[in-house]
Amino acid sequence: MVALVAAIVGVVKNPSWLSPFGIGSESHDSQVISAMQRTQEVSLLSLSVQGLKDKKTSAEVLGKKVPGTEKTVFLKYDFKAKLGIDGAKVKITKKDENTYRIAVPEFIFVGYDRPSFHRVVEDGSLLSWAMPDVDQLAMVNEILSDKAKQDYIDSNEDMLKEQVRAFYDGLLTSVDPNLNAEYDFRSEGF
Repeated sequence: MVALVAAIVGVVKNPSWLSPFGIGSESHDSQVISAMQRTQEVSLLSLSVQGLKDKKTSAEVLGKKVPGTEKTVFLKYDFKAKLGIDGAKVKITKKDENTYRIAVPEFIFVGYDRPSFHRVVEDGSLLSWAMPDVDQLAMVNEILSDKAKQDYIDSNEDMLKEQVRAFYDGLLTSVDPNLNAEYDFRSEGF
């Protein structure tokens, strides 16, 4: 009886015997940080970005879509985008007794926080099961592409300029309330 109970416990703990092909899974991750670099990037603006991206695929024969093979995936995403400047490239020069010239480099995409990507819906037609899965990593790469990052910068350029002025005006007036600044932005002939 004890042998029977031990055999049942062994089978329940290892269900691979249920499948003629077996069940197995293995995963490895190895990481080495080979370089560290100090940056003086200044984050001036944080955007809360949320969206829904869809990707449709279907089989094609001789350039024509095969009916019934359509597959659509909807990917929901949200993250905080950080926009700013490379602080090491800012040039501050004294123009006269109370005025400083601040040359500001081009705005950059500093990074993002708390990215979240979730497939919310996958819709397929009758023969879509024969289609390969939609590459969700490629969809994420499109969402975080260099073009998308530049679009965030371009659409918020006025706010970024306002933040630069507030940041450096605050620094100058903390030293002497009578100090003023003139700004030259990269987009204006830096």
